[in-house]
Amino acid sequence: MTTDPKPTVAEPCWWRAVLKNPYIVGPIKFVLPFAIATALFVALYLMVPYQQFLTLSGLAAAYFVPPAGKESIIPIAILMGYPWWLITLVIFLIDVAVSLFVVWNFDLALKIPLIGRLLSNGMTAARNYTETQPWLRRLSTVGLILFVFFPLQGTGAMNGSILGRLLGMNEARVFACVCTGSLASCLIIALGADVILDVYQEDPALGIGLLVLVAVVVVAGVVGWRMRKGRLRGRRS
Repeated sequence: MTTDPKPTVAEPCWWRAVLKNPYIVGPIKFVLPFAIATALFVALYLMVPYQQFLTLSGLAAAYFVPPAGKESIIPIAILMGYPWWLITLVIFLIDVAVSLFVVWNFDLALKIPLIGRLLSNGMTAARNYTETQPWLRRLSTVGLILFVFFPLQGTGAMNGSILGRLLGMNEARVFACVCTGSLASCLIIALGADVILDVYQEDPALGIGLLVLVAVVVVAGVVGWRMRKGRLRGRRS
């Protein structure tokens, strides 16, 4: 005669219970993005000379002021002598902190006076972009990566995170797309600027020629994008 096995009762997992507690998770989600940014600048303070730290901090602050962006801040930093990997890491971690703050605290941040105004402007820009680029809704993941990747005014980590929410994507997916687009964009701009600088130091004429070629391609792309955007608006009206 066999005895029935005793039913096993799963022991409660304490860390899952902690993660489900809004009074614990809420403050963590609000503070962690600021902690990442603070840790970044503390590390820079310890890594580089003080004057270089001040200059790099100024460039990082300018990154938030339109029309500055990756396409201007990264090349300027490389021209000033900062290694490409350092400025790439700085801008990428700033985007990580910004994206985390937006995807985790969007509703709360809208109630903060200055931040709420920035997010409201970002929502307007994201809605306008989805109206002129309907393919974004069909290819939400790829579209969001490309939105963050292309260094156009109005794109970037903050507006990309807002756009992901407007597209109905979950937090993890939005964060992954923003990080992928940001890292790819930072690397390409930084490595491209570093190569052009090296070429210029070896052959100034060739370096200037490459810089002019890149500028022409960028300007042509921006003009073409704006013309297409204008045609789409004309069709809707």
